[in-house]
Amino acid sequence: MQTPMWGNPLQQLREGGPGLASKTWIQCRDRMEGTWLWGWLRLLLLLLLLLLLGVSGFQAVGEREESRCLLEGKNLTVVCPYNIIKYAASLKAWQRVGSQGSPETLVSTETTNPNLNRAHIGRYLLEDFPTESVIRVTVTGLQRQDVGLYQCVILLSPRDPVIVHDRIRLVQCKELPVLAIVLTCGFILNKGLVFSVLFVFLWKA
Repeated sequence: MQTPMWGNPLQQLREGGPGLASKTWIQCRDRMEGTWLWGWLRLLLLLLLLLLLGVSGFQAVGEREESRCLLEGKNLTVVCPYNIIKYAASLKAWQRVGSQGSPETLVSTETTNPNLNRAHIGRYLLEDFPTESVIRVTVTGLQRQDVGLYQCVILLSPRDPVIVHDRIRLVQCKELPVLAIVLTCGFILNKGLVFSVLFVFLWKA
């Protein structure tokens, strides 16, 4: 029987030991370059990289959260972009989400002017700029009891508001557990390592 051009990589590893792993892979890659199989392999790795990026970043609006440090006495400013075609003429609101998930409206617009709509209640100022399709919320004089989860919404229905941006969670930074910080950093570094290896491999290919 005629010996295949590529040989048997597993047999080569058995005969030569694990030290031949990298050499065998390089030889196989060199033989595949310029063939349709190598093109498909590169395409598969590229799709895998895009899938990893997509899965790691996919999350519906309203499920994502952005943590902000609560600095007592300071002001908080949040900018929430929205779809200008769908919501330019709709009422907007800034809400606090309770522990049971029920929202409490802290301030909301009552007009639908084409240029600017403002609402001011106590320490909460909401400004809607329809021409720029953004909501800007300012909370003055932050207090310790302001810790919690907040959201920008479109008031299409009082019972079912549309969340238009990542929720904002105000936290006491000194209370952040060290373990959570370490785990978060480790998770980010692990994802970065995987993406870096795939990118380098595709680049060298």
